[in-house]
Amino acid sequence: MLKKQIKYVLKPMLKSARRIRSEVKGIRYTLDMLLFPEQNNLFCPCCKKKFRAFAEGEYINIPDKVDVKRYINVRQDLVCPFCGSIPRHRILASWFEENKTMIKPSNILYFAPEKSMLLWMDRNKIEYTTADLYESADLKLDLQDTKLPDNSIDLVICNHVLEHVDDFRKAIREVHRILRSGGSFICSFPMDPQVELVDEDVTVQTNEERIERFGQFDHKRVFGMQADELLKEAGFKVEKISGEFYPDEILPVVGPANYDMNILFRCVK
Repeated sequence: MLKKQIKYVLKPMLKSARRIRSEVKGIRYTLDMLLFPEQNNLFCPCCKKKFRAFAEGEYINIPDKVDVKRYINVRQDLVCPFCGSIPRHRILASWFEENKTMIKPSNILYFAPEKSMLLWMDRNKIEYTTADLYESADLKLDLQDTKLPDNSIDLVICNHVLEHVDDFRKAIREVHRILRSGGSFICSFPMDPQVELVDEDVTVQTNEERIERFGQFDHKRVFGMQADELLKEAGFKVEKISGEFYPDEILPVVGPANYDMNILFRCVK
């Protein structure tokens, strides 16, 4: 009973604190734009705002969740202070900007949707359906077995999910099954420069073992630099969406970890 009472009291206080932080963030952004417009040389295409600097993440402060060694000697000031985007989100939003006519009429299914990308899609009036097995979403779906009809989706978006599922090959085949002919699967995942295709081991079970081997407590594998071959095995034609082709103002670089490559894949059925 006491726990419920405490929760009842704290819940509105936490909401109020989040609202105040959001308002302060908005005020700081407005002041920066008014007082130092010439210094706002960084741009986030997700929230469409300019900044003097991006923020640093908190990754090196959570050694119980990630391998902090992967964040050392990698640039950390990569996080949009307004919407929380990191390089892969800004690269994808920039690619979407170039391909609006392709995605606007699409039936889009977005697995494990990211706040910064939903912000871009909502602002551009892109309709989508979200999906997740554990978090709140429009549909509760298992990427490995969606139970959706064959050839029913135009575009599936799935960033940094394949390293979490039990059987990533089954998940990729399932996406291929539900996509219409000519449909696209846009995905990204951690890519270790020291790995060729994929490093996985079902005997690695504990959080500590997974952090050491795969970089994060809930990762079941880490992919390699030739992982696009695994996508081709499922029948996809694969093209890279690479940060090297986008302007420096969005900071399209590797990071915040050394396996967070500035590359996404567009896989066409």
